[in-house]
Amino acid sequence: MKALVPLLLTYGALASGQVMAHIDEPDIDADCQKVAGYAVLGKSAYQRGDYGRAADVFRDQAAWSEFCGLNDQAIATAYNNVALALMHAGELLKARAYLELAPKDAKSQHNLKLLQQRLAKQPPASGPVGVYWQYAGRGVWSEVEVKPQGERWLINYSGYYMPQMGLYYGPNMGEFAKVLPIERGKAVYRQREPQDGMACDVVMQFTADAVDMSTKGDCGFGFNVQAQGTFVRVE
Repeated sequence: MKALVPLLLTYGALASGQVMAHIDEPDIDADCQKVAGYAVLGKSAYQRGDYGRAADVFRDQAAWSEFCGLNDQAIATAYNNVALALMHAGELLKARAYLELAPKDAKSQHNLKLLQQRLAKQPPASGPVGVYWQYAGRGVWSEVEVKPQGERWLINYSGYYMPQMGLYYGPNMGEFAKVLPIERGKAVYRQREPQDGMACDVVMQFTADAVDMSTKGDCGFGFNVQAQGTFVRVE
């Protein structure tokens, strides 16, 4: 599964390439006026039990709250809205990822405690198979997906960076897919493209609930896209 891109990219100001090329302050102001509307639409879907739809709309609320410069409390409220919808949808690990975006927020702390009680009743993950997320901003998550491939593992990395106008023009991207051994929790992706002058090593260290990535060299990803830091397990 690729990173989640805010729904407004499909039904809002990006209705056409022509519109996309003419974003100005009035357009931005009009879109920022819609933030409260996402909260209302998300609440409506939530109350009728359509938790998947609610999570999607609340994700737009969070993305535009960030872009429009709302205060930390408003952004944390949007994260919590997404998390509660995901909890009801049974997506507990994804809910945890959202709550951990605002760890100092009282609502996040309260809901995280409730969530941890449910997670404690689930069996722990066995092995590296799964999906891992790292927040790229504006509702978009970089992702690592691991699947068994014989005695090795197919590792798919989809990295994103959200520039200032990323909600209108989309994120910068970078990716790789490679069948690799994972030994003692460690995998190494090596890329060599001598004709392009690019070479990189990406070290991945897996734990029960996360994968830590570190990169040396240039993998040729999009601007500011880096296979770096901690990705938390969401599946």
